[in-house]
Amino acid sequence: MTSCGVAPYVDHTYIPVLAVFLALAVAAVFLRFFNKFKTTRKYGWDDWFLLLALAGCVAYSAIAFEETNHGLGTDVWAVEPDDITYLFTGFYISMLMYAASRLFIRHSIILFYLRIFTIGNPRPIVIGTMVVNTALSVGVVLSVAFQCQPVSLFWTRWDLQHEGHCLPSMPVFWSGAIATMVMDVWVILLPLPYVARLQLSLKKRLGVSFMLAIGVSVVAFSILKFLAVNNIDKASNPTVSFARVGIWSALEIDLGVLCTCLPSMRLLIGSYLTKWGWVGEEDSVREAPRISFRNNHSSSRTRATPGSTFQGSRDSQSRIRITTTIQQNASPSESETYLPLHSIELGTHQQGVVKVQAWS
Repeated sequence: MTSCGVAPYVDHTYIPVLAVFLALAVAAVFLRFFNKFKTTRKYGWDDWFLLLALAGCVAYSAIAFEETNHGLGTDVWAVEPDDITYLFTGFYISMLMYAASRLFIRHSIILFYLRIFTIGNPRPIVIGTMVVNTALSVGVVLSVAFQCQPVSLFWTRWDLQHEGHCLPSMPVFWSGAIATMVMDVWVILLPLPYVARLQLSLKKRLGVSFMLAIGVSVVAFSILKFLAVNNIDKASNPTVSFARVGIWSALEIDLGVLCTCLPSMRLLIGSYLTKWGWVGEEDSVREAPRISFRNNHSSSRTRATPGSTFQGSRDSQSRIRITTTIQQNASPSESETYLPLHSIELGTHQQGVVKVQAWS
């Protein structure tokens, strides 16, 4: 109740939403790292970028929780002047955390693609995507960070008592939002032409479709946030509007982290379901690949046909078969679990003899 006897409007529905989805993101990253520790104990750059993205998610939600005590979600006319400045300061920092998290999430996904597509045409496209993502994201962060001169004018201009200059907020937001949404769609669709060529079972196709659906939902939340922010410029109650926009931004980055962790979570959950006997081994984790090289050359073991002699003649050499087999059993990597290994044969002709190297 204010001094005039009118109760202000208070909307704190964002608190449980942010708490639940942040908990899901933290749990997903924990399961991803636990799966790596349980299997290969090797962590890649995609893992570390994902950890940075999670740090941004935690910082974003922590700022929102802290600002609840300073009037976030409450009518602006019921908020103390010092708290309004505090809210705008937190909003400024949270925008930077959001932009950084989006950068790290896309980088983690792109680096995961690089580990999957080890050879072939996709790699230059993936590397180019990573370069464009870096340039785009850095541009967005800089445009947000320095849209006001001095920078502090972003959180002090509301009282019209400070001098300086700020770029129009809506064009800055529109340009960054549209560019990042286009980049999100590109990153989601990038592997689909190559995944479509794989001989995947129905369960794995459903798994890929589920991951794609979560990725599409992130883009959908971006569109909803775009519409919500567009209304802020027309609203006269920014402390309430910021809370509503914050929900969409939190859902974007938290679900982005969750989507990035789904492959590792599938491996971990599948291994335990197999261990408990709920599913068969073929339904959870594919058998480790076997690599064999077969070639005809003059070393190692020899087996002569009975009655043959070593007289250096062409007939005697044609009856000698020399075989060397190298077999390697390896634990399946994360990418190998999703990309089935197809048999590849390379044949060359040399002096009437066909040499074959096979990977199976």
